[in-house]
Amino acid sequence: MFSTHLGPYTISYQNGEEYHRIKSEVWSQGAYYFETNNREPRIIDAGAHIGLATLYFKKIYPQAHITAIEPHPLNFSLLEENISQNHLQNVTLVQSALAAQVGRQTFFTDSSDEQWHSTASFTYGAWTGSQKSQEITVPTLPLSNFLTDPVDFVKLDIEGAEQEVLTAAASHLHQIKKMIIEFHPVAHQFLPKLIEFLKAHRFEVIVWKESKSIDPKKSKGLVLIECTQR
Repeated sequence: MFSTHLGPYTISYQNGEEYHRIKSEVWSQGAYYFETNNREPRIIDAGAHIGLATLYFKKIYPQAHITAIEPHPLNFSLLEENISQNHLQNVTLVQSALAAQVGRQTFFTDSSDEQWHSTASFTYGAWTGSQKSQEITVPTLPLSNFLTDPVDFVKLDIEGAEQEVLTAAASHLHQIKKMIIEFHPVAHQFLPKLIEFLKAHRFEVIVWKESKSIDPKKSKGLVLIECTQR
């Protein structure tokens, strides 16, 4: 295990290459930056990993109320440590995967020496199909459980379960003001279908790749979907 400083925070992590890649995406590139007039925004960080996005949100909105959701046991342990050692308030930690329903489900995690646990998912081999995987079982909860009240921002990085999770939460999506979804092009989900679904639920949609807005019809690979409630 390693430790470093990031802005005002102390960060514990396991995989250095993974840590620096996520730090660059979240902190340097601002992949999940959003603006709100609410000084105490309610934020859901789904796929919280070790907490880099949660800490980023707390830096830009210190009074935010954040629910950080992470299923992987080691990631969750580091998430707990990173929230605790930085004395963050109003952060609720939930050890679960998001899925269509409450239950338990087989989850696949990197079994190689690299231990790249940010890619853990319901898809064997990760979304690229190239990872050496081992099975674990994790609890599952639907996104609707967290949408009983208005939410200012949702970060959804759940490694290929996004279409299923959002579809299952359809009747509660009106509670979300803004959302950024990391879309993984796995076999069972389709970007045009998800965009059509989001627009039908009154979201304005922009698709981003490498910090540039793109035509969804020309999209390939991993993209970010920015959704703003009309």
